[in-house]
Amino acid sequence: MLTWKQMELLNRVAALHHRSLPTYLAYARPWVALGGEANAHVIDDIAADHHDLVERVLEVLESADRPVSLGDFPMEYTSLNDLSLDFVLGEVIRFEKRLLHSLEDIATWLDRESTAMRLVNLAIGMAKGHLQNLAEVTKSSSSRTAS
Repeated sequence: MLTWKQMELLNRVAALHHRSLPTYLAYARPWVALGGEANAHVIDDIAADHHDLVERVLEVLESADRPVSLGDFPMEYTSLNDLSLDFVLGEVIRFEKRLLHSLEDIATWLDRESTAMRLVNLAIGMAKGHLQNLAEVTKSSSSRTAS
C-alpha cells in the first residue's frame, strides 16, 4: 500500500510527464527542414514514452483511490511554436536534463522496495535513454548541416 507521500510524489512524476515539452510538441509540431523528418520521430517517441509512463502511474494512483491532478502545459512552451526542429531539440535536451534531475530528487524520498520507486526508476531509465537518443540525433543533425 502506498503512503500519502508516495502518492504525492507519483502524482508529481505523472504531472511532469503529462505536461512535458516533448508531449506539447506532439501537438504543436516544430518546423522541420527537408530531410529532417527522421529527427522529428525522436520527439514523437519520447512523447509516447511519457504518455505510457503517465498511464502506468495513473493506474497505480487510481487503484489507491487517489485523486490525480496533472495540470496544464506551461505557457512558456508557446514561445517555441513555429521554431525549427533543430532549435527545439536543444530545448528538449534541456527539458530532459531537468526532468532527470527532478526524478532523481524524487527517488531520494522513496523506499527502495516500493512500487513508487520502481516507477520512478523506470522514469529515470527512460530519461537517460531519451538523452542518449537526443545526443545522437543532434550529432547527426550537426554533421548533416556541416556537410
